[in-house]
Amino acid sequence: MERSFGIIPLRLVENKWETLLVKHQKGHWAFPKGHPEPNESPQDTASRELKEETGLQVTQFFPLDSLKEFYIFKREGTLVEKHVTYFLAEVEGEVTLQIEELEDFRWISLQEAAKLATFPETKNLPQKVLSILLRHSSE
Repeated sequence: MERSFGIIPLRLVENKWETLLVKHQKGHWAFPKGHPEPNESPQDTASRELKEETGLQVTQFFPLDSLKEFYIFKREGTLVEKHVTYFLAEVEGEVTLQIEELEDFRWISLQEAAKLATFPETKNLPQKVLSILLRHSSE
């Protein structure tokens, strides 16, 4: 089983939340994520990967449950089980893509993110984020 950790990057623009999706060199749209280094916590991995892939920095994590993705894919003829844990975080900075891995990015609404995301597992995340944000704002 392979584990990755990522950030669902959020920024508030004119009282509306936007999120960042990145387009990988292989053509799929997703949230920034990556593999942990030895002795690195999941949240530290997610923050580091966000910074490496996009140049953005976390200003604050939402004190909410993480979101999880699980899927199986083929890599060089071998089935790989993948578990991804995402943290919701408000971010800042100018996007600078890691060109070895990424070719494009978009700041978009969560509704648009659900349409643009490539894989079904990722398409489900923006609606969960919206529900969490609505719940969080009413507390």
